[in-house]
Amino acid sequence: MADNWNFDGLIQDVLVKSNSSSCCDGVSFPDTSRIENPINPIDSVTKEFLKDFEIYLKQLGVVEIAYVDGIKEYFMHGLDFDFNSAVVFSYEISQCIHDVGAGAKAQEYNNNLYRDFGNMTYKISDYLRLRGFETSVAHPREETIDFSHLAQKAGMGAIGKSGLLISPEIGPNQKIAAILVNIKNLPKAESDSYDWIPDYCNYCNSCVRACPHDALILDKKTKTVSFTEELCIGCSEGCTECIKACPFYKKGYEAVFEKYKRIKMKSEK
Repeated sequence: MADNWNFDGLIQDVLVKSNSSSCCDGVSFPDTSRIENPINPIDSVTKEFLKDFEIYLKQLGVVEIAYVDGIKEYFMHGLDFDFNSAVVFSYEISQCIHDVGAGAKAQEYNNNLYRDFGNMTYKISDYLRLRGFETSVAHPREETIDFSHLAQKAGMGAIGKSGLLISPEIGPNQKIAAILVNIKNLPKAESDSYDWIPDYCNYCNSCVRACPHDALILDKKTKTVSFTEELCIGCSEGCTECIKACPFYKKGYEAVFEKYKRIKMKSEK
């Protein structure tokens, strides 16, 4: 079965643990699945099923939902899974994490968020397994999937200078999880309407300036940003300064888009 994998701190069907010793303060998150994968899984869905499925996800608190195939290039650490597609979804970061500021309390809130979102992800996986689909959960705290790029390919938004996905609903203020599936007829994103976001980020760079530990460094010549994971305290102390500084978080998607259009018009004169 496609669930049979293991690496470093990841223990099959028992614990989900970050590959980095500094992340999440060494906290492990249990696999709370209750339903086994079906012996003879089905590989197609109906529009009616997806409608009910998305209503269910929204009721659980999921913000955005998307589907994507060709996912193997987003597996990390040389891992491979017998799955070709994924259901990708987001969960809003709690305001209390932003309010309290980086430190032990923020990290406690951050760990609680990963626990709750992870449990929700297993619950969604069980929903699919119970209805005949084979799944594998990519827990939001796992380092098995490049979530930002996977979500970008799924059409949920575009990656900003911070390396975080920026989406219309909640900007960069989100965690992302995925459920790997082998469903042949999932609807795919057909829009490239978020292509302007990286262009705006080249103008903005607020997240780079806001980083208190220089984990984000801007090369002014190339306008590219390098990220030094060892300097980032987002996972170890719940820091969210790059998110709080982002105009997409502070002002909202539509307001930033209007500003971007004004910038473009001015630059083209």
